[in-house]
Amino acid sequence: MPVYSHQQKLWFFGLVLIVLTGWLSVGYHHPDEHYQVLEFAKFKLGEAPEADLPWEFHEKMRPGLQPFIAFCGIKFFRLLGLDDPFTQVALFRILTGILAFWLYWRWCLVLAPAFKDGGKWLLLGMLFFWMMPYLNVRFSSENLSAIAFFGGLLMIYPEPDKKSNQQLLLAGFVLCLSFFLRYQIAFAAIGLGAWFLYYKKLSLNHWLLLILGAALAFIPGLAADWWLYGEWQPAPYNYFVQNIVEDKASGFGVSPWWSYAIDLPLAFLPPVSLLLFGFMVWGIRKSASHVFVWVLIPFVVCHSLIAHKEVRFMFPMLLPIFYLAALGFDKVFQDRKMPAWFKVLFKISLVINCLALAYRSVYPANDTFTYTRFIRSYAAENPGTIVYEERKGKLKKDVLTPHFYQTPWIQSYTLDSLPELDKLPLKAGDLIFYNTIVAPETPEGLQMERVYRWYPDWLLYWNVNNWQDRTRIWSIYRINTVQR
Repeated sequence: MPVYSHQQKLWFFGLVLIVLTGWLSVGYHHPDEHYQVLEFAKFKLGEAPEADLPWEFHEKMRPGLQPFIAFCGIKFFRLLGLDDPFTQVALFRILTGILAFWLYWRWCLVLAPAFKDGGKWLLLGMLFFWMMPYLNVRFSSENLSAIAFFGGLLMIYPEPDKKSNQQLLLAGFVLCLSFFLRYQIAFAAIGLGAWFLYYKKLSLNHWLLLILGAALAFIPGLAADWWLYGEWQPAPYNYFVQNIVEDKASGFGVSPWWSYAIDLPLAFLPPVSLLLFGFMVWGIRKSASHVFVWVLIPFVVCHSLIAHKEVRFMFPMLLPIFYLAALGFDKVFQDRKMPAWFKVLFKISLVINCLALAYRSVYPANDTFTYTRFIRSYAAENPGTIVYEERKGKLKKDVLTPHFYQTPWIQSYTLDSLPELDKLPLKAGDLIFYNTIVAPETPEGLQMERVYRWYPDWLLYWNVNNWQDRTRIWSIYRINTVQR
């Protein structure tokens, strides 16, 4: 298929945005992105204690495939001389983002004939919706499972009954592999199987090839679990028992069955999100037989029936959501003009989207880790440095330790309150990490100098609507003099 000039420009700009976002998006969107993957890999490298891993490891309930990918990636990066963990994770994000970018670009080209406008708004949405670059670069189970699931589906779409034996076998393998990246993708697989049965009526030979491919995926999936836990473990079953039967997931919060209808539009930023989900509903109505409808609805319904809900659980379904929204938009304005009020709303939404895209593409995913990066670099150049951090009302034992970014030369000490400094063996060159924009009153006998703050001074000069009072703005101070 020829690539036209405007597509080349979109491709180039979209790819640059992915690389930029992947490099700048330091930290994680959700702790699971770090502690259920990178910390597991760190443990298998022999550089983190098992006792400090999250409880899910001890229950042997998390898939080992993604930690194994991270383990192999870290080994490879180290062979290239890339030892800095922040660089390693940035490369994980960039490579993941490029893979997602390529996959969704291919899907947009395949789906283009369904649109009167050639799929223009689908392509723009998948590339430049304000959250897409940020979510595409996440080295998370949600993202990788979506890439594998829709990558496998792309191999046999739209006519699986006309594909070769090799394509069906490989598609079954990749589709099932998505399960060993995130178990909940099985809800979408149920819908896909129903679509095969109801609309495609695959032959027995087709079904056998898909099932055989899926069965082969159990080899690396279960082998990775054995690698992670050191013994054969039914990790998917353990996950089901812990989170569903024993309902431990509810300990992280419960929500009513209809909460996604409220939480998703709010999280995706109104009024942009209102247009997105409004047109999605219309797209479902106009294309109820499409495979994306059949994978999206059971995925959403099954998640809605589970008490514990998080917006990130819906991230694997972004491709169906955008396709159906773009299709709904195309159908609504296929034979009619946009009313004046809608044009105004649409333009306002585009402006908001562009501003949010710029912010989300350059702001760290978790700005705490920008400070961790500074501390690591400083401690490498100043061996023996001790970092003192105030944790108000939170004991260290209640906090997971990010060993992945730690090295032997970093020593830390957690304070319950600042007066404890008077009792500690402070020395010049040590660091104090304050969780406030302005350091509290300096203890007597100490002279300190601020050496790092992620927010630049020119930005802090503008405190419009007191945004600083609602933002975590931390500072790192170096002890220059200790007199007692």
